[in-house]
Amino acid sequence: MSVPSIDTVIATVDSLLEGALDDARMPAAVEQLRQLFDGSKACHASLGPGLSPADAVSTNSDEAMQRRCYTDLSDEFLRFGDALRAVPVGTVYRDGDLFGLEALRASRGWREWMAPQDMYGGIGCRLGESRTRQWFFDVQRGQRQEPFGPSEVALLQRLTPLLRRVSMLSREVGQLRLQRDEARSALDMVTLAIILVERDGRVVYVNRSADDLLSGPDGLLSLRLSRLVARHPGDQRDLKRLLEGAFGARDEFGGQRSSLILRSDREETQSLSICVVPASPRRADRPSPERLLIALKPLGQVDEIAASSRQLFHLTDCEARIASALAGGLSLAQAAALQGVRISTARTHLARIFQKTDTRQQSQLVALLQGAVPPLRGPL
Repeated sequence: MSVPSIDTVIATVDSLLEGALDDARMPAAVEQLRQLFDGSKACHASLGPGLSPADAVSTNSDEAMQRRCYTDLSDEFLRFGDALRAVPVGTVYRDGDLFGLEALRASRGWREWMAPQDMYGGIGCRLGESRTRQWFFDVQRGQRQEPFGPSEVALLQRLTPLLRRVSMLSREVGQLRLQRDEARSALDMVTLAIILVERDGRVVYVNRSADDLLSGPDGLLSLRLSRLVARHPGDQRDLKRLLEGAFGARDEFGGQRSSLILRSDREETQSLSICVVPASPRRADRPSPERLLIALKPLGQVDEIAASSRQLFHLTDCEARIASALAGGLSLAQAAALQGVRISTARTHLARIFQKTDTRQQSQLVALLQGAVPPLRGPL
């Protein structure tokens, strides 16, 4: 093999680091490695129980052939992993030396998978392990190519620390993505609308409840060009001051206002409570927040209050409607008129509601019911 130029090696290194941070770029990185070693095939993979296509990135891949790794040939590859465990982490090995060339060529894995893909001799390096799984890089030469020599082994040995770091980064990034996805799923289950805003005003995340709230045609807030915008100019000025004050605060908002209520002028639209808090703890070198977490809650969620009061306090349908009307801000007379009953009947219902909820005053009842709306949505 001719000695690769320093530019070619650096380009391969850059590609590998990009692949560690972005799965979509890893196939191109592995292909550059194959070209660097003039190989017939290259693979960056992990081995362990429960093999799946996500465990390997290979060049020159035939999909039907690749599927065999994880189905009828999986036992062969798990045995390969057992043999690989004998190789110290960070060490370069030759396939023939590791398994014995005759034993390797007699194996089903070589006859049915390696030989059909022109894999007649390879070198690899063991990159690490975690519990029952381990990572390695392997590059092969074809039947009509010269076997790998000392210079290729030396080059792979020089690259092994980098490949180990790439594997570690890939695992760490994968774990972070998993945690991110789990956090998003959890936030989507919360009935409270949650929004994450950058210092420049861009909205970078909304949970499912916030998306539902902001996408309504008559809502008090909406998203325009990734910015949070209030429907009324006066509300927009108040919202802007609220966010600017929160971003400029250096210690617990420094006495700045951290909440706001947008009042609705339409019966079909609920008023909206807005609360802002820093999205992450302050640091000595960054006393003011870089991002804000905004919590939105429609006020007087009558339907949800009625449903939760029936479930939690065993109220009848009529009692639940009276209770939810009171929790929504109506007086007892207004609640009676809304339900089409006499005020005396509404008082009877209210007495039973007090008994079932263990409250004595309307203010106590309203506070209890408004806090009883379940904080989690149903299954997504």
